[in-house]
Amino acid sequence: MIDIELIQKAIALTQSGKIEEAKEIYEDLQKKNPDDGNLLSVFGLFYVNIGNYDKACEVLKKACEINETFGTVSALGFAEFERGDYYEAAMVLEKAVTLGENPDIYNKLIMSLFEIHSYKKAVEFADKMYELYPEDVRAIANKVKSLTHSGKLIEAEKLCVEALKKNQEAASLWFHLGFLKELIYCNDKQAKECYQIAAELGNKEADYNIAVSCQKLGEFDEAEKHYKIMLERFPYDINTITSLGMCYLTQKKFKDGYDLFFRRDKSKFKDLSNNFWKPGDELENEINIICDQGYGDHIMFVRYLPFLKDKKVTVGCRESLRELFSKNYSGVDFIPHEELNPEKQTVFITDLAYVLNMDFDNIPFAEGYLKAKTAEIENSKPKIGFCWEAGSAGIRTMINRTINIRFFENMLNLDNIQIYSFQVDDTLNGNERYPQMINLAKDFKNFSDTASALKAMDVVVTVDTSVAHLAGALGVKTFLMLPYASDWRWFRDTKTTPWYGSVEIFKQKDCISWDQEINAIVNRLKEL
Repeated sequence: MIDIELIQKAIALTQSGKIEEAKEIYEDLQKKNPDDGNLLSVFGLFYVNIGNYDKACEVLKKACEINETFGTVSALGFAEFERGDYYEAAMVLEKAVTLGENPDIYNKLIMSLFEIHSYKKAVEFADKMYELYPEDVRAIANKVKSLTHSGKLIEAEKLCVEALKKNQEAASLWFHLGFLKELIYCNDKQAKECYQIAAELGNKEADYNIAVSCQKLGEFDEAEKHYKIMLERFPYDINTITSLGMCYLTQKKFKDGYDLFFRRDKSKFKDLSNNFWKPGDELENEINIICDQGYGDHIMFVRYLPFLKDKKVTVGCRESLRELFSKNYSGVDFIPHEELNPEKQTVFITDLAYVLNMDFDNIPFAEGYLKAKTAEIENSKPKIGFCWEAGSAGIRTMINRTINIRFFENMLNLDNIQIYSFQVDDTLNGNERYPQMINLAKDFKNFSDTASALKAMDVVVTVDTSVAHLAGALGVKTFLMLPYASDWRWFRDTKTTPWYGSVEIFKQKDCISWDQEINAIVNRLKEL
C-alpha cells in the first residue's frame, strides 16, 4: 500500500519550494513500489510541476505502460508539449482525448498539430473543441485559426469580431484579428493596432507580429525593438532570430543580418553532414553545398560557385535544377541531397555570400550568369512570359506575393502581344480562365525547359517567384512586380535591383491595390 500521508507531505513540500526533500520521498516510495502506476503518475506530475519535462516524460511513459489513465496520458502529452516535442505531444494528446474530455488537453493537442503543420487534423479537432466548449475563448481562437488555414477568412473574421464584442479582454482573439487584417485587407496599420492590444492584454507572442507589421511598414527601428522584446522573452526562438536577421538584411546590413540569418532552422538537413561550416571556420579543399530555401534562392545564390574554383565542390540540389546547373557549371558535381558524403565540410547555398564575405555592394554577375538554348517559339507578335502566383512559403508570404490573375485582364486582352503562361502550380486556374494565353508550363519537365522558353520571350512579367530569378539569371528583360512589403532579397529597391541587370521593378505603392503598377506595365507592353 502507498502511504498517502507521505505523498501529501511530498506535495506540500513541493508547494513550499522544498524540492529536494519532496524528491527524496518520491524516490523512496518508488523503490518500494516500482510497479505502481498511480505512484509513477504522481511522481511524473512532480517533475511537471518543477519544470523538468524530460524526467517527467521518462516517468510518465513508465506509468502509461502500466496503466493508461486519462490523467496520466494527458500529463505525458502536456510534458511532451512543454519540452517542444510536438510530434510526440500530438500523438499522445490525441490518445488522451479518446479517454476523457478536457478543454486544456484539446487546446494543447490543436496547438501541437499546428506546430507540426498537420492542418487537416488541427482543423478537425478545432471544430470538435468549438462544438464541445463554444464559450471557451481558446476554443473560439482555435476555430478562428482553423478557418483561416482553411481559407475561410471572412468567416474567421466574423467569428472573431462577434466573440470580441462579448469579451474585449481576449488577447488571443485580438491577435488573430490582426492576422486577418493582414490577410484580407493587407492593412498592416490596423493589424499592428490589433497586435498591440493583444500584447497589452498579455499575449506573449504578439510582439513578434508587431515587429513584422512594423517591418512591412518600413518602421525598421520599431521592428528591431519588438523583435528584441521577443528575444528577451524567448532567447532561443529561431523564428524571431531569423526574422530580425532578415530585417537587417532588408536594410543591407550584411554582417548583422547574416550573423542572425545564418542561424535559421536547417534541421531538415541535419543528417546530410557531420561537418557543417560555422563562422570562423576555414573552407576546406573539398566541400559540399546544400541547396536550401526555395528554388529562387538556389538560382540566386548559385552565382557564387565560381568563387570556389580552387575547391572540389559537390552540390546537393533538387532534381528539377540538376540539368540546368550541370550545363552551366561543368566543373561541379550536382547530385541528389541524399548522395552527399556526410564527412565533407558542408555549406548552405544561401550562405555562400556570407561564407565568402562578399557583401551587397558588389553583387557579382548582375548581367546574367546562366545560359540556355532558346526554344523555338514562332510568333509574329512580341512574346510575353507571364507568372502571377507565388509558391507555398507560408500563408502570409504566399498571399503577399500572389496577384489574382483577374487584375491582369487589360494586359491579357492586348492585341499587339502574345502572352505565354509560365505558371506551373496554377491554383487560381488562370490558364483555364484565360485561354488566350498559350500555356507553356504544362510541358515543363524541369528548369532547363523553363529556361529555354524564357530565352524565347521578349519580356517576362512576373511576381516574386523562381521564374523572376531564372529570367534575371538568364539576362532576359523582366518586369518584376513586388508587393509593398517585399522579401529581404530585394532590399528596399523600387526600380532596379543589383542582383539582375535585366530586371525592372514595379513595386506596389498602395498596399491594397495593384492598379497603378499593372497599368504602367500595360502601357509599356502597348509600346511593343
